[in-house]
Amino acid sequence: MTVNGIEKSALLLMSIGADQASEVLKYLTPFEVQELVTSMVNINQCSNTKLNEILTECYNLFIKNNNLVYNNNDEYISDMLTKALGNKGNYFLNNALEIRNIKISIASLNSMSPQKLAYLLKKEHLQIITTILIYLSKSQAARVLSFFNKEQRTKIIIKMSEFNGLDEEKIIELKNIINNLIQKKNFIFLNKGGIKTVTKILNSMNIEKEKDLLKNISFFNKELSNKIIEEIFLFENILNVDDNVIKYLMNYLEEEKLYIALKNTNKFIRKKFFDNMDQEKSKKILYYLNKKDYISNIAIKNEQKLILMMIKNILDYGMFSIENLGKYYV
Repeated sequence: MTVNGIEKSALLLMSIGADQASEVLKYLTPFEVQELVTSMVNINQCSNTKLNEILTECYNLFIKNNNLVYNNNDEYISDMLTKALGNKGNYFLNNALEIRNIKISIASLNSMSPQKLAYLLKKEHLQIITTILIYLSKSQAARVLSFFNKEQRTKIIIKMSEFNGLDEEKIIELKNIINNLIQKKNFIFLNKGGIKTVTKILNSMNIEKEKDLLKNISFFNKELSNKIIEEIFLFENILNVDDNVIKYLMNYLEEEKLYIALKNTNKFIRKKFFDNMDQEKSKKILYYLNKKDYISNIAIKNEQKLILMMIKNILDYGMFSIENLGKYYV
């Protein structure tokens, strides 16, 4: 264990008792106190051998029974600081504890699966994503960043370059956000299991059996059934559909319905359709998409759902049929 000067001083103060330590602190500046307190709350353990070396270095102070155990608990530090600085001591302690807790939380994020962490972060604001990645280990941050698309990665890197640190209020907010992510990590569903896997299996089933199974799931767990249906009708899933199916779909899909469905979608989803239609038609739809007009989210979701149902219809029957479309749940 290698310790620097501040850590040696912290260990010494934690060894000599609250009364003596508080007397020492009275002669230090607030900045020096803050540095010492930060070291104290972050020290986990120290061998007697190392502690003996430090105490010997500090004018051979007496080590009781040659087995001195320093007081590395928050109560001792609080007692020491209160005696030395009054209420101001608690301020230093709380600030140091917040920093320690964030470090512990960051350590948890560093040990999390990069794919799982990226999945959680994608639901957060860009500034939060940036801040957390900055505080992660460089290798973990790089792995997590690889699960974002090219456009998102670019925005995050730009934000990182503009980062100037966090004030006290933001540090506490960051700790709460990280703790929330840690709580969520055991409840998310990734590609190798959970709702995404269930959805893929259901999509491979005959529609009648699929509906029957969803009805039974709803009977036992309505919330789970709704989550599965939301995943089934997630418009981003269209990126996984074969281009030949999209080309076939274009023969039956009205331009107005496609235009509404593509409102507020990203460039990758739009490209999926534009690549599978003639150039004149794509230019026309793109023109309308660039116009500033209001379409309700409900209308957009309904058209997206209809398109996904039409695709499911084609995949189930090898062709599109208006009659068969009526079999699909809404």
